[in-house]
Order: sequence, then C-alpha cells, then structure tokens
Amino acid sequence: MDAFLIQYIAIGALFLVAVVFLIRRTRRSFRNKGGCSKGCGCEFSETSMEKPKKAIY
Repeated sequence: MDAFLIQYIAIGALFLVAVVFLIRRTRRSFRNKGGCSKGCGCEFSETSMEKPKKAIY
C-alpha cells in the first residue's frame, strides 16, 4: 500500500469517529427535555439574572 493511502484511511477513520460523536451528542441534547446539564452556558432564567447577594460578615 502507498503511504498516502494509509494516511487517508487513518484521517478518514478519525473524521468518521468525530462525526458520529457529534451526531450522538446532538441527538442526546435534543432528546433531553429536562433542561441543560450544569455549566453548559444557557442558564438564562429569571433567577440567574438577579443581582448576587452580598455576603454578610
């Protein structure tokens, strides 16, 4: 086999693994209707928009 063919096969396999990973991750996020997981960055509810309370020492 030619060296370039082996490289193309390896890069193609990595690309397919990445695409499958992204598709599964996207489908899982659309399937969960309970909200986002913690720390995803989409926590824009009314409670998160309130001013933080100052600590009393």
